[in-house]
Amino acid sequence: SVGAFLRDVLTTKKGWTLILLGNAAGLVFAVVVLATTVVAFPLLLDRDVGAVSAIETSARAIMANPLQMALWGLIVAVLLVIGSIPLFAGLAVV
Repeated sequence: SVGAFLRDVLTTKKGWTLILLGNAAGLVFAVVVLATTVVAFPLLLDRDVGAVSAIETSARAIMANPLQMALWGLIVAVLLVIGSIPLFAGLAVV
C-alpha cells in the first residue's frame, strides 16, 4: 500500500539512502542538462551554428561563470518547485 511504502521510505535507513541517492542522480542529470543547454538553446535559435558548437559554447560559458550559472540553475529550480505547488497549474506560468 502507499502508506506502507511511505513509512518504509521515510522511517528506514534504506529509505533515506534511496531518497539521497535518487536526488543525487537527479542533480547530476540536471547539471548536465543545464551545462549543455543554458547557452546552446538560445544560440541555436539566434545564430547559424551547429548543435555541437552550441553545446561547446554552453560548456565554456559554464566553466567561465560557474557561480552565476549555479545561481541561474537554482532560480530555475525554485521557480519550478513554486510552480508545482498549486497542483502543477503554476507551471503554465513558469
